[in-house]
Amino acid sequence: MAYQPGRRTGVSELTDAELIIIDIAAMDVVGRRFYRNSIFAEQWNLPPHGLDDEALVKTLDRFETEGLISSEACDDYRGRPDRTVRLTDAGGSLWESERRPDWLRYATHIYPMNRISICGYSAETCDRYFQVACDSGLINYNGGRIRRAVANRQLIYWRPPQPVHLLCAHVAKESSGTFLDVNWSYFELHRTWWRFPNESATFWSNET
Repeated sequence: MAYQPGRRTGVSELTDAELIIIDIAAMDVVGRRFYRNSIFAEQWNLPPHGLDDEALVKTLDRFETEGLISSEACDDYRGRPDRTVRLTDAGGSLWESERRPDWLRYATHIYPMNRISICGYSAETCDRYFQVACDSGLINYNGGRIRRAVANRQLIYWRPPQPVHLLCAHVAKESSGTFLDVNWSYFELHRTWWRFPNESATFWSNET
């Protein structure tokens, strides 16, 4: 089954398959091999985009010719030659025109060892993320100091540096390792932020 990217404005001529490729490039810099249809689902926890290898190469080459992405030589995880995929300013503008992201609602987290770090462009968004993650069982926080900081950083690699808020706390562990004990219904019901591109339309106005 080919990927259905969900809500989009439709202002560009990108196909749905092409938009999900731009979605991934908007949030991460990886080699072309990670976009191959055969591993796409496993790598990104999404259904396959449906482009075969030949069509994928042609699509990425066209994106580069059109100035939507840039690339440079790299080696993949097996030491084979590859090329990175990086969104350009023009690609970022096109992506934003389709996804209309509310950046003040963007947040992400990393979970090294027994500590969680939540980053975003709003302190309120980070706090909300942390509280809902605790209440839903995504993280196991047993109290203790919560550290907050703000600094000018480039949180999204293709966007300019701007104030980024950080929330850090020590936690016991992720709830189960397999997320089986997480109350995902509660998590989604109370989510006021987005982490992935296809979540951003949650916060579009009803008039859009």
